[in-house]
Amino acid sequence: MIPPDDLDPTDEFILDEIRRMFSVLDPVPETLVERVQFALDLESADAEVLRLSEELGLRAGVRGGEESRTITFEGDALTIMISVSVQTQRLVRLDGWLAPPGDHVVELRTAEGPVVVRADEQGRFVVDEVIRGLAQLVVRPALDVTGEAAILAVTPSIVL
Repeated sequence: MIPPDDLDPTDEFILDEIRRMFSVLDPVPETLVERVQFALDLESADAEVLRLSEELGLRAGVRGGEESRTITFEGDALTIMISVSVQTQRLVRLDGWLAPPGDHVVELRTAEGPVVVRADEQGRFVVDEVIRGLAQLVVRPALDVTGEAAILAVTPSIVL
């Protein structure tokens, strides 16, 4: 590698052209920095990271003009299925189910901040009026005492 002080005008021109070429052919995704920061914010490295196993979508005009997606995340100990329904251009509703069901706290991490809900005995949870954007689910066992439980599972970040 040529030290920066040893670059002549021709070298700088070539490097600028390569930079321009890559910015056109393979630009950095707009949300890359946000996604990386989101992933690094996790509190526990011991949590199981679920994998996206299925995503089905219905687009506008289907079933009364609604737009929705169903997304399933799977891991060794937990499966999460969510249905994302458009409410307005800016807001979505998230209906989710945990399997196996149990007393769990579900945190939806968004750029606007976390939204925490509790899954019922059937593993069902709902998050109303979520602003569209990058999101991630974190699942913890519910606690009857003060304090936060360790994270059981976390999903990869998705765009709602």
